[in-house]
Amino acid sequence: MEVARRFYIAGESQVTIARTLGIDASTVSRYLKRARDDGIVHVEIRRPRRLRDDLAGELASRFGLKRALVAAGESESEAYTNVALAAAEYIKGQLVNGLRLGLSWGRMLSAVIRAMGSTTITGLEISLLHGGVGSVSDGIQGHELARHLASLNVGSRVQYLHAPLLVDSPDIREAMLRDGTIKATLDAAGNVELALVGIGALDDSAPLVRYGHISAGDRAALLGAGAVGDIATRFFTIDGRPVHVLDDRLLAVDWDSLRRVPSLVAIASGPYKRDAIIGALSTGCVDVIVTDESTASAILRAAPAS
Repeated sequence: MEVARRFYIAGESQVTIARTLGIDASTVSRYLKRARDDGIVHVEIRRPRRLRDDLAGELASRFGLKRALVAAGESESEAYTNVALAAAEYIKGQLVNGLRLGLSWGRMLSAVIRAMGSTTITGLEISLLHGGVGSVSDGIQGHELARHLASLNVGSRVQYLHAPLLVDSPDIREAMLRDGTIKATLDAAGNVELALVGIGALDDSAPLVRYGHISAGDRAALLGAGAVGDIATRFFTIDGRPVHVLDDRLLAVDWDSLRRVPSLVAIASGPYKRDAIIGALSTGCVDVIVTDESTASAILRAAPAS
């Protein structure tokens, strides 16, 4: 009873409970399962306050997706929060013991992971889909998100990519790829079963631009080649064609690996990301999209019907 109270009511992680009570984390997991089996704990999965199933169905049909989730929201901030909650609920339902999970970075993913809370899932194998992003705001970097996600699922392990996102030359990239640790980490990232990504744009507010992780010259080259956004720092046009301008300097999972992921979940909110989301959904890499109703409506008005 005490274990269940701490986990479900106080919101403590399984690791914290184990340390406090002086027991193994595996014992905590068994007690939680027993509490559910004995009816002490009743788990009820509730949908977020409102989901727009009509828009979700149209979005999934238009782009050939496995699923779309469209959260309602009367204001931009409410929509953003509801998207994070909807995505967190969906992702928790996809986790299984020992799952190989790939993770990108960003503000939206940070909001999603922090909305998830502890689970009874164990042994996730978490890999970063691309290199670090340097001096970006605390709380949204890939290694921070991976560490936090691992802490919510007892016995989980993170395979960190100790490398920058973008290097100065192809020669430097090739030299880094000869490092066994970096190669092994990227290989693991290319073999995940579930990938969680945001959808980045190339406007002035985009973290890659705002924090200087791509130079003004690189941004101009991307825009000149028709790029409208990125998933896991792989750039694309509005009709989903890859833009290879920076590929020979990027340390990130490649396009073929992204396409092979059995379930790639993209989360993005805000009509200003309309073109980036259309491009991402047109790449053929995205299986599930989670967005808000204003953004979904803007996408459906702008994207040609199939």
